[in-house]
Amino acid sequence: MPAQNIHIGLCGAGIGGLAAAIALRRAGAQVTVLEAAAELGEIGAGIQMTPNVSRLLIEWGVADIIGTNLVEFEELNMRRRDGTKVGYTRMIPNVRRDLGYPWWVVHRAHLHSGLVQTALQHGAKIHTNSRVTSLDYTSSSSVKVQTSSPTHPTHTFDLLIGSDGVNSIVRRTLFPDVKPAPPTTNCAYRAIVPYEQIRKDPIARELIEKLTMEVWMAEKSYIITYPISAGQDFNLVLSHHVDRLVDKVEEVDVEEVRRQYKDYDPRIKKIVDMIPEASRWPLLVTGPLESWSSPGKNVVLMGDAAHSMVNHMAQGAATSMEDGAFLGRCIAQVVQGRLKLAQAIEVYEKGRMPKAHFKQQVSFLNGAIWHLPDGPAQEARDKAMSLELGDKPVLRSPNLYGNPTTSLCVYAYDAEEHADAELYKYINGKEMMDEEKNITKIMADKYLNWFLPEDYEGKQLRIEAKL
Repeated sequence: MPAQNIHIGLCGAGIGGLAAAIALRRAGAQVTVLEAAAELGEIGAGIQMTPNVSRLLIEWGVADIIGTNLVEFEELNMRRRDGTKVGYTRMIPNVRRDLGYPWWVVHRAHLHSGLVQTALQHGAKIHTNSRVTSLDYTSSSSVKVQTSSPTHPTHTFDLLIGSDGVNSIVRRTLFPDVKPAPPTTNCAYRAIVPYEQIRKDPIARELIEKLTMEVWMAEKSYIITYPISAGQDFNLVLSHHVDRLVDKVEEVDVEEVRRQYKDYDPRIKKIVDMIPEASRWPLLVTGPLESWSSPGKNVVLMGDAAHSMVNHMAQGAATSMEDGAFLGRCIAQVVQGRLKLAQAIEVYEKGRMPKAHFKQQVSFLNGAIWHLPDGPAQEARDKAMSLELGDKPVLRSPNLYGNPTTSLCVYAYDAEEHADAELYKYINGKEMMDEEKNITKIMADKYLNWFLPEDYEGKQLRIEAKL
């Protein structure tokens, strides 16, 4: 097939949509992003950029733009509600050493701004005040989109990507019966307290002597904290249960928040009392869906529109960014004339749908671990975690942020490498492998190649990944 000039539309300029815009421009596609808001920006507080996506921020140049607002923390301390430490993970230098990339924490606004600048630098067009109101994907192979924009009301795309979150109009159009829902009565507060304010408190300031991530676990609640904004702000996520299912953001009296955590470690309780205001955020799950695309493969979902998940592994936005990176690799093959558009979407769905469901399950299970009631299960969890306190390697741990298996499956994951492997298999009908020795690239990378020097000349098992 000859090289193709394709125009891709993205409905939504959130973190996942912008990541996809960057990846698709790098693939050679024409990209237009339609954003409902009048101005670009991101609300909320902190977010974790774990190694599976910090690698993308570095590769795409986003990390250079965000700069010191990407904070790398020294250690993770897992605690009981009263502050007793039961688990530990050394983050510096272990994460970079073992996974090759940092584990950053950052304010959502700083991340979003860096993604916007990078997308524009790569040549993506972003239209604000352009809420998608309807789409026609059945009249022809192209997709016709109507928006609320007074200047650009209509658009036609070869492919429309629904990157518009849990309330996605693209998903509602494709799958009107799908409704994201809370799996339990679990919700979360998010808050930021300035370090300067914490330093003035003789009890609370002990928690900010180093840049750390802290988790306090209790029955049906937990608190996780970490530094953001160049170490100037203290970010809190406060998980809790209520007596009903919550499916939208609710304003709450901050005194309610303070009462809910009154029995916690006095140090973190002092900081909770500094929170000026609070909102209760729902934790909504979408799917797993049987398909993410239209029958003609000219509309496809990504991110929260396809697979929103609970927040207990900090993988919601990260999984969206992985979707974008994977899609970029698939679309590159269309641009180069090696695949048809429908085939690229088929590869994307086959590769990403199981991975997203895996993330949804791990995220839910980590919440169950952190929410255990006092008793035999909690004691067993704490005993298993306590093996980490000597800073010695363990084969597995209920501390999933430091558990070796989780680290390799979640945080060492390379979406672009995964895409290349799936594309190779689709195009060539077999996996990349050393056929003489009958060793696949996946196995060679997993057990041998990961530690070999880049200039190592013994390439008998260094199987080329090129398509």
